[in-house]
Amino acid sequence: MKALVTGANGLIGANLLRSLIRKGHQALGLVRATSDVSYISDLPAPLSIGDVTDIESLARAMSGCDVVFHTAVHFSYWGHDNAAMQATAVDGTRNVIRAAQEAGVRRVVITSSSVTLGAGLKPIVRNEGDVADPDDAGQPGYVGAKIAQEIAAADFAGKAGVEVVFALPTMSVGAYGSALGPSNGVITSYLADPLKLSWAGGCNIVAVQDVADGHLLLAERGAAGGRYILGSENLTWLAIHTMIAQLAGVEPPRHMASALTCQIIAAAEEVRALVTGRAPLATRTQAAMVGRYYWYDHGAAAALGYRPQSARDALAGALAWLSAGPHVSRETRINMRLDRKVHAARAARHAAERTLEREAV
Repeated sequence: MKALVTGANGLIGANLLRSLIRKGHQALGLVRATSDVSYISDLPAPLSIGDVTDIESLARAMSGCDVVFHTAVHFSYWGHDNAAMQATAVDGTRNVIRAAQEAGVRRVVITSSSVTLGAGLKPIVRNEGDVADPDDAGQPGYVGAKIAQEIAAADFAGKAGVEVVFALPTMSVGAYGSALGPSNGVITSYLADPLKLSWAGGCNIVAVQDVADGHLLLAERGAAGGRYILGSENLTWLAIHTMIAQLAGVEPPRHMASALTCQIIAAAEEVRALVTGRAPLATRTQAAMVGRYYWYDHGAAAALGYRPQSARDALAGALAWLSAGPHVSRETRINMRLDRKVHAARAARHAAERTLEREAV
């Protein structure tokens, strides 16, 4: 299989390139001219310069491809204009489908999100048959953009005669993203929090490597027009923060923050971000999610052969990456005592990278 990955320098995109290479496929990446390609430039995967706003650059990059993995949408709750986010999600996806039609690509796997299925105040597990609340669908920002993307892509693909499959990842953590992102930010925010707070609600944690492998599975076995959750375990935030503490060797949660407290802290973080120019550890949009359960069932993908690792293993792999990187301060790092599972995850990742390097020679 010859496959193009748009947004190849992003967290999911960079892992998709690696999954394709490991499984013996011909991988190509599409990145913008200004993209940070530090974590993919040494891979045996040619990179094309282009943009989802430029159909010609898309069609050139797709030439001869069997499948396109479209991951190039902002996953952020800060620093992106809503109109630009909507345009990238909706117009950019239409452009990808149109270019695929012109290039004769048989299938496009679109990275959507499990948030398009909604969330609730009760710990109820959702599946692909659920829908987001009307208020979620109409809100500005990431959630609204992903919902609009799915609707527009399904409609346009039908008219263009292009097969599309939707991947709906949950909170994906792990290595190789060119930016921190909200998912890995869950980990670094807890490590940096001097109060060691947790809060009500929960989410589904999954290793980004498994999400990448799941995308390949959908390209090969997913039903045209199908939507598939790519997740792992449903946990409360208290369980997640406790697990992070255990793996990082830091203090476990001391207090449960109320929704109001989270809003106040997030507002203060946004002010700090405006003053310093550095991204906030939390935003008011994220604080508004406190108390809700983002719990999902990946049974449909499992029926195709999807087998994700545990949330603990996913967090260990992410900590192995983050603890040695720029997103954890020196002051935080010196107080950490990493669990042996984290060290094992780091050794396994280094071994996998050495294998890829040999493929490049």
